[in-house]
Amino acid sequence: MQSIHEYYESIATTYDTSRFGNTYGRYVDWQERQALAARLKDTPPEEVVDLGCGTGRLLDYAMTGVDASAAMLDEARKKRPDRELILASLDTTGLLSERYRAALCFHVFMHLNEAAIAAALQEAARIVCPGGRFIFDIPSHPRRALLRRQASGWHGDQAASLADIARWAGARWRLVSWQGILFFPIHRLPAALRKPLRRCDTWIGKTSLAQWSSYYICELERL
Repeated sequence: MQSIHEYYESIATTYDTSRFGNTYGRYVDWQERQALAARLKDTPPEEVVDLGCGTGRLLDYAMTGVDASAAMLDEARKKRPDRELILASLDTTGLLSERYRAALCFHVFMHLNEAAIAAALQEAARIVCPGGRFIFDIPSHPRRALLRRQASGWHGDQAASLADIARWAGARWRLVSWQGILFFPIHRLPAALRKPLRRCDTWIGKTSLAQWSSYYICELERL
């Protein structure tokens, strides 16, 4: 079976177009950027690291990017030659301890088992200073359970409840905020409806209905 690493190596040159060059991808990108802009408004990019930066889509918010795929980093360098891009795994980045005020990690944890997530959070706790933030996304387990989604045994199978996230935080992190995104089944709706629904989707993601969104965006504080 092809590994996640091999998969992303193979799609690096087409990733941006295939994932975010359509109305669905732009919908997701817009919601993620809204969440990051709100949470990083007082944190300059020089003090932020993007863990699992891929092709550099979110490097507007971080001056440093880390990824395990050389091919994805090659694409990132084409777009952001001004960024420091490091080939490393998330559990051994080689970065200085307590160097950053914030770390972000998007579209990564969904591919990892709990042991790998724990290792990534431990490394993030080492490189983020006390009082700093770790912002990540994860598929919603309640939503997947509601829809009875079956695990594929490979790609994007990890999901979490808020209780899971609090447990993952352990003794070095504390969950301080979260929101839902992709409440609407956008992939099943006409493309013309997607852009008009974005703001409503984001609003729902901050209400009591948020637990039923497809994804959570979570913010942890480094203790």
